[in-house]
Amino acid sequence: MKFIPTPKPMTPVDKGISQGAELAAGVLVFFLIGLGIDTWLGTVPVFMIVLTVFGVVGYFVRMYYAYNSVMAKLEKERSEKSRGDQA
Repeated sequence: MKFIPTPKPMTPVDKGISQGAELAAGVLVFFLIGLGIDTWLGTVPVFMIVLTVFGVVGYFVRMYYAYNSVMAKLEKERSEKSRGDQA
C-alpha cells in the first residue's frame, strides 16, 4: 500500500526558478562573506566586490558545464535514435 504519491518530474519552469534562487542565494552568501571580511579588516569594499564577482563567475561556469553535459546527453540520444531509424 502506497501512501506517498510519486513526485512528478520537474518542468522547465521549476528548474528555472530553482536555478534563479540558487544564483541569488549563492551571490548573497559571497557578498555577505566579503562584507564581513571588509568590516573586520576595516578595508574599502574590496573583498565584498571580489567575492561577489567570484560567486557570479563561479555560478556561470557551473551552469556552462551543466548545460554542456545535458546537451551531450541529448546529442547522444539523438544520434542513437537516428542510427536506429536507418537500420
